[in-house]
Amino acid sequence: MHINLLPEEVKSKIASGEVIEGPAECVKELLENSLDAMATRIEVEIIKGGKRFIQVKDNGLGIPSEDIKKAILSGATSKIKDIEDLQSLNTYGFRGEALHAISLVSKLLLRSRFYQEELGKEIRIEGGKIVGERLVGMPVGTHVEVYDLFYNLPVRRSFLKKEDVERRRIYKVVKALALANPSVAFVLRAEGKEILNLKPSNYLIERIEEVFGKRFEHISKEKGVFRIDLFLSLEEGEGYFLFINKRPVYNRELLDFIKRSVGKKRLCLCYLWAPPYMVDVNIHPKKTEMKIQREGKIKELIRESLGERHRYAPTFIKQELKNYMVEPEFIGIIDKTIIVAKYGDYLYFFDQHLLSERYNYEVKGKEVESACKGAIKAGDEIKERLAKDLLRSWLNFENKEVCPHGRPLYYRIYLGDIYKKLQRDY
Repeated sequence: MHINLLPEEVKSKIASGEVIEGPAECVKELLENSLDAMATRIEVEIIKGGKRFIQVKDNGLGIPSEDIKKAILSGATSKIKDIEDLQSLNTYGFRGEALHAISLVSKLLLRSRFYQEELGKEIRIEGGKIVGERLVGMPVGTHVEVYDLFYNLPVRRSFLKKEDVERRRIYKVVKALALANPSVAFVLRAEGKEILNLKPSNYLIERIEEVFGKRFEHISKEKGVFRIDLFLSLEEGEGYFLFINKRPVYNRELLDFIKRSVGKKRLCLCYLWAPPYMVDVNIHPKKTEMKIQREGKIKELIRESLGERHRYAPTFIKQELKNYMVEPEFIGIIDKTIIVAKYGDYLYFFDQHLLSERYNYEVKGKEVESACKGAIKAGDEIKERLAKDLLRSWLNFENKEVCPHGRPLYYRIYLGDIYKKLQRDY
C-alpha cells in the first residue's frame, strides 16, 4: 500500500473534475479508500448532515508513516502506476485526488497505522497545508476526520442543501457500498445516534435482506465471460440498482432495460461480473458511470435469467409470500409512545413523535422546527386509525430511517431470532 505520485502523462489520461461537491461525495471517497485498504469494518459518523463533521474509521492495512504526508498531495495513489493499470482496475479509487481535494476545502485530521508498524502517525491539515503532526498509539487502520466542509469557501458552502437532505444523500452512499460489499461490517451514526449496524456476511442475499428488511429471490446465470446475479423482492416496492464488479454504478440504458424486464413496483438489484478489461470506469470523474463492452450480450443474459426463473422460483416464492403484507400490520402502542407493527419478517418499534415529525416534514412540507412542534408527542394518546395512517405513510417516505433531526424512526427485531430463542422453526 505504498503511495506514489502519478506522473503527469498518467494523470492526463484520467477523467478529472471536482471530486468533492458536498458531504456525500466526501463520505464516498473515504469509504472507497477504506475498502481498497481491505478493511473488514468501517464506521462512519456525521454531524449536521456532514457539513459540520465527518469521521470514517477502518481497520484496513493503514498508510506507511513515511507516506502519510504524500497521501494529501495531488495524484497520490497506491492503486495504479502507469496507463496500462487503467485496463485492469479492481479497486474503487485510482485518481489519487480524494484526500487532496478534501484537504483543500476542510480542516482535516488524518491518522493511520500501517500493519507492519508499532505506532500510527497523525497529521492535521487546514486548507491543504499541514499544520501539525505527531506519532500516536492506535489500532491498525486509518481514521479520517473532516471538520467544517467548505469553511474557506463560503459561497460553495451556501449551495449545500438542508442537513436532512445532505444526511439522506450520505445514507444512500453508505447503503450502496454496503450492498456491494457484504463481507464488510458497516456502522453509521448521525448526531450521536446509531442508524445502521450491518454485520458481515458471506452471502449477498443476507446483506440485501438486512438493508431492505424484505425477502428476496435470487437468480444467477453465467454466459461466456459474464455472470449475473439478480435479486427480486418478494413484496411490493420499487427501486432498481446496478452493480458492476462490486461498484455501484449508473448506466441508464441497462437500468431502463432492467426496469422494463422486471416491471414496475418491483425492487431489483442487479450484480454484473465482467473482466476488468471490458469495463471502462474512467469516463466520469466520480466513477459512478461505466462504459461496458457488449451490452447487447448482457441484456440477453438478463432476459434469459428472468425467462428461466419459472423453473425453480414459484415454490420458493409461494413459501415466502405467506409472511408478507402490502402494508405494516399494526399490533399496538406501548406507553403511548411506541407504535408496534409487523412488516415482512421483522417486528418494528416506531417512535410515534418521530414518525409524526417525519410525516409533517415530508408530506406536509413543513420546516424542521415547525414539523417537530406540530408533531404528536410521546405520551399523547392516539387512535389506532391514526397510527395505521402513519405506518402507511412511512412506506412512501423518501427517508424511512430517521427524523429530520437525524434520530432513528424505529428499532426492529428479526422474527426468526425470536423464534430461535423460543426454540421454534420460523
